[in-house]
Amino acid sequence: MAKRTRTVVGLAAAALLAGVHPSQAAERGHVRWESPVIGAAIEEAIERSQTFRALVATIDASDTYVFVTTGECGHGVRACFVNVVGSGSHRYMFVRVDPRKRDCELMASIGHELRHTIEVIEEPSIRSEAAKVLFYERTGRHGTARAYETIAAMDAGNAVRSEINAFNRHTRPR
Repeated sequence: MAKRTRTVVGLAAAALLAGVHPSQAAERGHVRWESPVIGAAIEEAIERSQTFRALVATIDASDTYVFVTTGECGHGVRACFVNVVGSGSHRYMFVRVDPRKRDCELMASIGHELRHTIEVIEEPSIRSEAAKVLFYERTGRHGTARAYETIAAMDAGNAVRSEINAFNRHTRPR
């Protein structure tokens, strides 16, 4: 009982840090969102992209909860992996996306950022934003002045985009 209470308290604290009230977060396994637009994009991407499904399955099998929220990232990007918080045996990660993109681009951006969260999930010692930044300073490359990029995340976003476009082409009414 005490472990469950710590987990709930940790989840609530982490969500509040990201500006998401726990009662506003919808969920699908370990991937959570606070916006119906984001939720619809995630559900649609799961349906249309094998890569996206695999990303979500990897997160679901982990000790980590990922919150996808709306907002601006600044520094010239429309999506970003903004924070990592460790609490007890769980980690909470926060992704921010600008939902004004068209659907396919929004889904590809979310997929790209989910891949970044998996890069950190694969490193159990990363339990804070500072540790995440140090990890990307070692393993990533500069995408913009304040952002790091990885080939795996770029590949994931491109694969999601390609699979969704192929799905859309094959399911259009004739």
